[in-house]
Amino acid sequence: MDALGDDETLLFVNFPNRTFHKRQEATRSLLLAWERQQQEERRQAEQRRAREQRVQHQVARCLAAYAPRGSRGPGTAQRKLEELRRKERQRFAEYQAELQGIQHRVQARPYLFQQAMQANARLTVTRRFSQVLSALGLNEEQLLAEEDMRNTEGTSRKSRSHRSVGERKEHSSQDPPRTEPTSGQPDRRSTPSPTWEASRLDNN
Repeated sequence: MDALGDDETLLFVNFPNRTFHKRQEATRSLLLAWERQQQEERRQAEQRRAREQRVQHQVARCLAAYAPRGSRGPGTAQRKLEELRRKERQRFAEYQAELQGIQHRVQARPYLFQQAMQANARLTVTRRFSQVLSALGLNEEQLLAEEDMRNTEGTSRKSRSHRSVGERKEHSSQDPPRTEPTSGQPDRRSTPSPTWEASRLDNN
């Protein structure tokens, strides 16, 4: 009996069951998937490095082509690249500042419910004002028309007064100046001349 039990144990060890095979297949599949993922990541990294190198070579070639003849040298492309990077950083800073300004303006504006509350408050005040006017027997449109008429009359009256003042100033400037007699020159209207007196006596 012991020999038979040892043979069964040996057979069980040498011939694994179905669960063992499934576990091995799952482990092998995971290892293959991990290897494929690692290979894909390495391939993408190599492609990225190759693409960056191509872009750098193209930028350096373009800068060398557009650079003046006297300024072409080993450090010119690097300086141009640094200048382009500086300008790019400056544009990014300006973009960030503009974005912050937009955010500040948006935050300063009232929310939609606040706008709705303000609109409702204005409507309530307008409705209450109309109710008070109707209770007093007044017409809002008539009051507005009378107010416009008074404003128009006041404006026309002011324009007429300004025009009359201007006309008076113009007439006063056109009148000749009146001269008063001085002490050294006697008034001819008050003192008759001697020849006129003599002719008057002869006629009498």
